[in-house]
Order: sequence, then structure tokens, then C-alpha cells
Amino acid sequence: MNKEEIKRLINKYGSPLYIYKEDIIKKRCKEILDFKHNLESNLNGIKVNMHYSTKANNNPAILKIVKEYDLCVDCMSLLELDINQKCGFEKEKILYVCNNIDVQEMKKVYEAGILICLDSISQIEIWGQNFSNSNIMIRINPGIDGVGHSRKVITSGKETKFGITEENFDKMFSIIKKYNLNIIGIHQHLGSLFLNDKINDYINGVRRGLSIVNKYSEFNDVEIIDLGGGFGVPYKGEEKLDFSLLEKDLTTVLNSFLNKHKGLKEFKFEPGRYIPCESGLIVGKVNAIKHENNTYWIGTDIGMNQLVRPSMYDAYHEIDILTDNKDKKITANICGNICESGDIIAKNRKVNMPSVGDGIIVYNAGAYGYSMASNYTGRLRPAEVMVSGDKDKLIRKRETIEYIESNIVW
Repeated sequence: MNKEEIKRLINKYGSPLYIYKEDIIKKRCKEILDFKHNLESNLNGIKVNMHYSTKANNNPAILKIVKEYDLCVDCMSLLELDINQKCGFEKEKILYVCNNIDVQEMKKVYEAGILICLDSISQIEIWGQNFSNSNIMIRINPGIDGVGHSRKVITSGKETKFGITEENFDKMFSIIKKYNLNIIGIHQHLGSLFLNDKINDYINGVRRGLSIVNKYSEFNDVEIIDLGGGFGVPYKGEEKLDFSLLEKDLTTVLNSFLNKHKGLKEFKFEPGRYIPCESGLIVGKVNAIKHENNTYWIGTDIGMNQLVRPSMYDAYHEIDILTDNKDKKITANICGNICESGDIIAKNRKVNMPSVGDGIIVYNAGAYGYSMASNYTGRLRPAEVMVSGDKDKLIRKRETIEYIESNIVW
């Protein structure tokens, strides 16, 4: 998508604006589908299912593409479940991976016939009290540090809230037996965003998790192993994740496991970021430029309420300024319009000197962008647009003050 086209979309739909390229989403879905089929061939026909993690981006336009490629989904809230159902996903294609939910939420999942994954013994107790004699998956914490671009997205090890560690297995098995629950599957997720240099770490985590399953006779009849997601994308020009390398290493480890677990029917994976991330941009406008204490600040209408990753994770996103000024380069901090010192998109970036009114592009914003957006300080969430070839389509309206206030009881 060229910069003139982006300017046209800003003029048509307003600023700031999320833009997604349909062809890139489809390409990533095809890569995930090929990975699935290759693994199935290497594992002698054992079923492999890929569950797109809805939290990465829950826009139905993206979910419908995921469904078009016969991929599955996982969801983590009743809203995500409802959106998945309205997009046409059958219950067998949905996994509910939850964390610290109440019995009312559990009941809705149970009544919908959706397989649930529980990640603490207290949650298993609540489930068992209300839905005895049912199938569940459990999330284990393999006890080793996971992988991720930030400590805040590492989901394995001593410092994470997720999963059940071995020290609590005896209590867990007792609860399982008390309510006649059937552990149909085991789940683990190590973290988010690994690339080729971390494949070995991911494989070691897989090996560790499978060794735990091998260790306990209570897991002998497990039918499903879910190895989570975390498939990364290059934000800083790194080498793209090589699925052939991942496939090769996984094949060796998983076939070794299958030699001991003849009853296993399925492996699951949960790609989230990988599918929409590189398809997405958030574009906005330069509203202010200042030079204070020998530092340039470029103020934009893309605040941390629109894209929180840089503020929350110190995440890196490539940025372009749409300016006609090509003669002067400056090093600047690029920030948003929220009254927080942490409202910074990028620090110390070398860019062309902009003018007020110029456009700005933030790349790789298709995942954990809009889905993490908020109304902090009363700022409204932007519109979303899907670009398909030479056509563009509004897929989520820009919020209005009236829309936000409609939920207030005055």
C-alpha cells in the first residue's frame, strides 16, 4: 500500500485509523494451514488443529478469513465467544481458554457445549461443584521460564499467574476424582513472540511439558495436547519465523511422545499475533512539533489509548512520517495526545522533519492494537478498514461521544 493511498484513506475515514490488508491476512492463514498439514503428515495422521487466538484481533472481518481457511479459534471471554459463534465457528472449533472466571461465566460456556481449559485448582473445584462428570482441559505450568518479548508476556515459570505447577498436582487429582471429571486435554503456553533464535527455547519448553504428561498415570488417557502459540513476527527487520525449522524440531519431539501415548488424538496450537499483525497499520496525523531541552517531540493523535504496546511493553514499531520535507532529518520522540508521560510511541527515531498536518504510519499494528485500545482520558477508539485489492471497506465504525455516553446512567 503506497503512501498516497494511505493519505486517501485518512481523508476518507478520518484519523486516527486502523487499516488491514486482506491479502496479507490470507497469506498468513495459508502459512499456518500449510504448517498444520505438514505436521499432520509427519505425525502419521494425528490431527493437528490451529486455534487463532481471538484476543489478538477480534474483528469479524478477520475472523471470517480465519474460518475461510478452516482454522479454529480460542476465546477468553463471553464477548469473544459470542463473536466467534456469530462468525459461524461450530462449537467443536472453539476452545475456551480462561483465567479466573466466575461460575456464571462457566455456566454459559458449559451450556454452549464448548470445551473449557481451566488453569487453577480452585477453578477446577468450582467447575466440578457445578458440572461434575464432564470433560475439561487443564493448563499446566511446566516450571521453566517461557519465551517472550517482555516479562509481561511470558506465561510460564515462577513469576507468572498462569497454570498449575506440579506441586499442586496431588490436590488437583483429588478434586478431579471427587467430581468425576475427565481430563481430556493438557494445555501449556510459554509466552508470546518467538522467532528463529528462540525456537530451541520453545522446543525445550514443549519437551518439558510433555515429560510432565509422561510422568503421571492420571494423564494416560489424555486425548489432546495444546502447546499454545507465540509464533512471532519481525518488528525490527529480524528474520521471519521459519516454519520448516519449527516443523522439523516439533516432529522429532512429538513423534517421540506419541510412541508412549498411543491414545492421543490431537495436538493444538494457538497462533494469534502471526495472522493479523503484519497486515495492520495505524495511521494518524502530526498535531504538534516542539523542541525542548535539545529534544524534538512530534505530537500525534495516536495515543496510548489507540496503541498501548509501546507504553506497556516498550514494544518497537517501525514508523514513517508522510511529509514532503525530504531535506532535513531529525532525531525525535514521537508521542500521542494522552496526559501521561508514558504516552510515547517511539523514542530517539530518525525521521524526516514533519509539518503539522502530515500523516504518520505505525506498522505491524494488526495484532494487540485495536483489541487493547481503550477510552482512557475520554479519547475515542478509531475506525477500522479492510483493504482488498483496490477496494476498501469500513469494518468497524469510529466511536462517537454519543455512543460512549449511551451506556451511562445519568
